[in-house]
Amino acid sequence: MTNTNLRVSVAAVAAASALALGTLSGGAIAAPQVAQAGALFSLQGEASRTLVNDEATLTFSVERVKNDVGTATDEVVAAANAALDALKAFGPKAVAETNDFSTWPVYTRAKEGETPTIGAWGARQTIRVKVKDVTEVSKVLEAAGKTMGYDGIAFGVSRDVQRRTNDELLAEAIADASARAVIAAKALGLGEENVSVEQLSVGSGNAPSVRYYAAARVANDVAMKAAAPAPAVSAGTSDVTLRVTMQVRIRPN
Repeated sequence: MTNTNLRVSVAAVAAASALALGTLSGGAIAAPQVAQAGALFSLQGEASRTLVNDEATLTFSVERVKNDVGTATDEVVAAANAALDALKAFGPKAVAETNDFSTWPVYTRAKEGETPTIGAWGARQTIRVKVKDVTEVSKVLEAAGKTMGYDGIAFGVSRDVQRRTNDELLAEAIADASARAVIAAKALGLGEENVSVEQLSVGSGNAPSVRYYAAARVANDVAMKAAAPAPAVSAGTSDVTLRVTMQVRIRPN
């Protein structure tokens, strides 16, 4: 009697297992039922654009070490002023500002038991130039580089272009998130009319822009600077990405 019941139980389990396997392998699985209150989803949308850099920030510096602080300062100021005067020819296309000015003592190497003394003075001035037309970059380098050394160039996208692009990317990112919400609704056996947006947050991310560095610092000799040609530069591109996070509720009618 006991053995018969055992055989019946095993057979029942085997039949149930076969039915379940057949349903999983061949039959369609019904979508889960959504509660009347709805299901809350957090979805992301993204849009990207590659922009041509249309402006640049150039950094120039000049440094002198002389026997006295007055001479070092005078030479540095004269070189920087000459560069600033040369940049005036570009008008609003190149806006320059003094970024740093400093002086420091240069001490002699003292012998053992002696106190170091000031043997010379150093002076340095740095200016930063915002070039609003990248076609003028080489000319700006040539003009200011006659009396100052150029330290580096950072290319980027102007604010107006960024603002206009972000408006376009926002619409695309929202459309991307909305499309994902509709896909989720259809997977639940519902449609677009069953989706409602409850919250939306916006974020953005910019890939580092192309950066160009001049080779070695140009020598302080003015004649050598005048003879050196301005480097050819390429503005390159910047990748801009805007992301949105959308919270939606999917509920049955």
